[in-house]
Amino acid sequence: MIYIIIVLIFLSNVFCNVDHGTLPGCSIQIKEDVGLNDLEFGTLGSVVYGGITVGSAVATVVFQRSSLIKPLIFLTLTLNSASLWFFTLSK
Repeated sequence: MIYIIIVLIFLSNVFCNVDHGTLPGCSIQIKEDVGLNDLEFGTLGSVVYGGITVGSAVATVVFQRSSLIKPLIFLTLTLNSASLWFFTLSK
């Protein structure tokens, strides 16, 4: 079971990092299709790093309670997978 969790964490990190590269790679097309200006597009690209920062701070406190680690990892992987799935379905 631990190997499955490690593989899931690895794959979710790979998919998130691939996802980060798509915004700069097609910025002109995204801005035209969605109608974003430069500030809005920059904010969209920065939200990910703000989430990582806040999530790291929260995880530091939560991981001190060993009974919450497994449910939190399960919840996080589930929400991450769902978010990536819904992102692929959006136009």
